Amino acid sequence: MIATKTANSFFVGIAQISSYAFFGVLTPALWVYGLVLGVGAIVGNMIGKRFLTGMSVTQFRTALLVLMSISGLVMIIDILI
Repeated sequence: MIATKTANSFFVGIAQISSYAFFGVLTPALWVYGLVLGVGAIVGNMIGKRFLTGMSVTQFRTALLVLMSISGLVMIIDILI
């Protein structure tokens, strides 16, 4: 089921990029941004996988709660400012 959704998303993405390129919406700067973001995502996933395999369940839950708390505080501060 996950593989089917991934394959579907991949082909939809290819169709979107093709149609954007055909209609001239994608500028060279956007191509560079997209490639940089893609490479960054690949590197981030590789680092994240190695980082997570070394964590225990307790460490993961603690990190998750800390990050959720920080995110919530940032959103509250953003609303107040």
